[in-house]
Amino acid sequence: MRAFTVGKPSRRRARWRLAAAGGVVLALAAAGCSSSGSSGGESSNGKTTITELDYFTSSGGNTALNWYNKKFEQEHPGVTVKRTAVAFANLITKVLQDASAGDMPSLVLLDNPNVAQVAATGQLRAFNDLPGFTTSGYYPGAIKECTYQGKQYCYPIGTNSVGLFYNKAMLKAAGLQPPATWDELAADAKKLTKPPVYGMAFDATADEQSTWQLEPFFWSNGASLTKVDTPSFASALQLWVNMVKDGSASKSVLNWGQSPDLTQQFTQGRAAMMVNGPWIFPDLNAKGWKYNDQYGIVPIPTDKAGQTVIAPLGGETVDMGAGGSTEQQKLAWEWVQGMQQPDVMTHVTSLMYYLPTKPAVTDQVLKGGPEYTVFAKETQTARPRTTEYGANYPKVSQAIWTAIQSAITGTSSVNSALQTAQGTISGVQQVSGG
Repeated sequence: MRAFTVGKPSRRRARWRLAAAGGVVLALAAAGCSSSGSSGGESSNGKTTITELDYFTSSGGNTALNWYNKKFEQEHPGVTVKRTAVAFANLITKVLQDASAGDMPSLVLLDNPNVAQVAATGQLRAFNDLPGFTTSGYYPGAIKECTYQGKQYCYPIGTNSVGLFYNKAMLKAAGLQPPATWDELAADAKKLTKPPVYGMAFDATADEQSTWQLEPFFWSNGASLTKVDTPSFASALQLWVNMVKDGSASKSVLNWGQSPDLTQQFTQGRAAMMVNGPWIFPDLNAKGWKYNDQYGIVPIPTDKAGQTVIAPLGGETVDMGAGGSTEQQKLAWEWVQGMQQPDVMTHVTSLMYYLPTKPAVTDQVLKGGPEYTVFAKETQTARPRTTEYGANYPKVSQAIWTAIQSAITGTSSVNSALQTAQGTISGVQQVSGG
């Protein structure tokens, strides 16, 4: 997950040895790859083009992909990486259309909850039989989000999650410490509310962002997406509803996305606390907000003190299309492997303001950025969003965010909204065979 955004010298990666390259040719030839489709093709002068599709249209992600594609071309003379970036909202539609037509790009960068959905089309290339493939050294959750029906279809680029950002001056003036429980959060939000300042801000928009932001509240409380009309789930949503009802959170949360909306409310002094993630660090830096000076970050509060925060894993993944020539598939795999090198992972994630997906690399990053500490700790227990439903997660998420909107607007009670959501989810379970 990203907020719909968004160095260190890099070390030149060694080229494949001839034997390894030969192994890729054999492995990919056995897969029966075609030479047609969006993957492009080899031109008459011997040059090869591979295509790459993503949704990083601006900011850090855009810079990171341009940097890496240029680096790859420099290390592979005669190879061109043709990059296409589309808006986040349009990417999955385009990918599914390409998959339906058997016309996938060589490389596609997917938001992690969409991996299973695209893999189910049969138009992604599994990594398991490719030379050099390994899943060792990664956070378990980050690797799990790339698994579909026992096979690995991607590598994570970087990871992120959400924490509670708070205005240090406002909390100090109110004599408050950052909240650790829901009761403390609700009480502090009320005390910090002094119009036009709201004590709390979160994303309750009609899209995946609101499901994503509510997940750490209900997962940490023992709730599950398999049955949402339960007290443990309802109490998490009720917390949000109550804060809007008593005025300590604005009803505009129904329309406030994570970035730039929540970030603007926070930096303009109209929200004392907010749920958000590390992708907003560039925006905070641009406003002159420094970590531990103007703001602090703590884990998402839990219902009871001492509960483990179970946050969702965010971030994008690197996936390979199933089409293209043998040479294009070989080069695409080299592109994927190059992105996994520690120096490249460090540089790319630093440009995107994400965390690396390898603990050993994260340890090095934390030495220079204590503002990432909360997110790094949450990553150790974080959960992939597709754990329970795989390719059908987007349908379940829509049922949840619809319930969030209904409950906050008052169209339905929390219990009624979740019962309706459960009806949809039960239908998904039947289709999934769950």
